[in-house]
Amino acid sequence: MNEGQQENVIFRDVCVLQVRKVVMDTMKNIHPIYNIKTLMIKRELSKDPELRAQSWERFLPKFRHKNLSKRKEPKKKSVKKEYTPFPPPQPESKVDKELSTGEFFLRESVKRRKKMEEIKVKQGVALTKKQEERNKAFIPPKEKPLMKKAAKAPTEGKLDIKAIKDKVKKAKTKKLGAPPVNPSPPASSSTDKKKNQKTKSKS
Repeated sequence: MNEGQQENVIFRDVCVLQVRKVVMDTMKNIHPIYNIKTLMIKRELSKDPELRAQSWERFLPKFRHKNLSKRKEPKKKSVKKEYTPFPPPQPESKVDKELSTGEFFLRESVKRRKKMEEIKVKQGVALTKKQEERNKAFIPPKEKPLMKKAAKAPTEGKLDIKAIKDKVKKAKTKKLGAPPVNPSPPASSSTDKKKNQKTKSKS
């Protein structure tokens, strides 16, 4: 019987203790189905005579309590200032500032001159900054130093040309029927005459 936060049970002593445990766990925010499952498993194990003398801890389920995630704290915490019953000091007005510096008692013409001087100073600073930015475009960039390989490039080109010429000359000499590179001088006419006489005598 349920009456508010009271539970009334009429049963045997052992069953009353079990019901009391279930009720106490529910008060501690534990769902009663976990205890009901354990009771059902114990009932089935009690039917087996071999397991009555053994411990039932290996058969009973182990439920772990899951801690609920705490509320996420903000990254930027606003620090509250200490409470003071007195209000903050009132900011100074223009008249108060002029009285403290002594400008309040000056004439209007003098005040205008001071304001114009301040404006001219600000304009001069702005003009110098603009001129510096414009002159940056006319400053030449720093030249990178030439590499050593760049200086050797023309000499290497000349050497390659000479090697190619030598290869071409050698190829011409190897070709069949190609005229020699250094032709021998023509034979004299006296040697030709001697050869002709020898051929006639043999005939």
